[in-house]
Amino acid sequence: MKDKIYPDLSIALLGHIDHGKTTLAKCLTGQWLSKYSEELKRGITIKLGYADFTIYRTSDGKLVTRPCKECEPVRKISIVDAPGHEALITVMLTGAALVDAAILVIAANEPVPQPQTEKHLVAFKILGDKPLIVVQNKIDLVSKEEAIKNYEQIKSFLEEHGYDPEKIPIIPVSSVHEVNIEYVLEALLDIPVPKRNLDADPIFLVSRSFDINKPGTPIEKLVGGVLGGSLLKGVLKAGQEIEIRPGIRIGKKWKPLITTIRDLRQGGYKVDEIRPGGTAGISTGLDPFITKEDALSGQLVGLPGKLPQQMDEVQIEYSLFDKVMGGDGDVKIGKLKKGEEIMIASYSIISVGYIMTAKDSVIRVKLSKPILADKDDRVILGKKIKNRWRIIGYGKVL
Repeated sequence: MKDKIYPDLSIALLGHIDHGKTTLAKCLTGQWLSKYSEELKRGITIKLGYADFTIYRTSDGKLVTRPCKECEPVRKISIVDAPGHEALITVMLTGAALVDAAILVIAANEPVPQPQTEKHLVAFKILGDKPLIVVQNKIDLVSKEEAIKNYEQIKSFLEEHGYDPEKIPIIPVSSVHEVNIEYVLEALLDIPVPKRNLDADPIFLVSRSFDINKPGTPIEKLVGGVLGGSLLKGVLKAGQEIEIRPGIRIGKKWKPLITTIRDLRQGGYKVDEIRPGGTAGISTGLDPFITKEDALSGQLVGLPGKLPQQMDEVQIEYSLFDKVMGGDGDVKIGKLKKGEEIMIASYSIISVGYIMTAKDSVIRVKLSKPILADKDDRVILGKKIKNRWRIIGYGKVL
């Protein structure tokens, strides 16, 4: 049985804490998704967890996620996950093209909605009309009557947020006992392959970076640094020269890195080129010291001179949420003011700066670390509330 198919869909797992996202991911992928602690230094660092899984069809037409003798692979899918609530929303909103669809996990044994359930759905809705599947999890913990009551709450909740509940699959599941998982797989197969922009200049978001050499490897056998992440648009090919921005900091300046693609991997296979959809690995000619321990996570890769504009100052027209994204408190958000510290996320780069000017719904921000963005690109805004960075809104670059 040949399983050489590549991921053509990236899905985000959304939902309130302890509603069973991780267990569902384990059901689908056979592994626990990598988790990383959020680094709250001057800004926040995003380190993605991701896992690919294949949907197989058995000879009698059943859908499964484990290979077997009589199975035919029909689709490979990437799950994009991020540590912590803030990071997940930031990934979703800045890397909109990274997320093609979402599974919203809602526990059947709690009232709907819980705080993060609502915040995740609000953030996902901002991405536009993307496919959504609702998994009503933990049905093994409730009676039939309670499950039906919870199901009606889910329908009302979806309606309140502008969805037609008759058009959204709401699938009762027990992830722990792997009950009804085949219906989730069916719903995933029904999602069409998104249209990809292959003619655009490539933009690759680096979410991980590694030194894969074992300690003590002789110099002549050292392998260059490896970048892991996702291609937003365009195509990257083995042998191409690439530029990595903003690069590395030398003194007060940022120096972009230029290197060559030595090797490409996608869906677990060595390939000649990568296209958008799923996650991929790029082996480079970089000194592995530069890439070790995720040192280049958050960087952008493209063809030399073709990446979005790099800027230390940015002017943004913004929209704020009514309440703070994240945390349990419903903290109201006031207008942004001159002199305030603010976090800006663009693509996978997060930078903290201060507001130089603020007039109506437009701010100008001086950044501590440059971001890359073109006119009209979406950015996410964050503010320190009770000593933690919270997402407060989004905007577009002017």
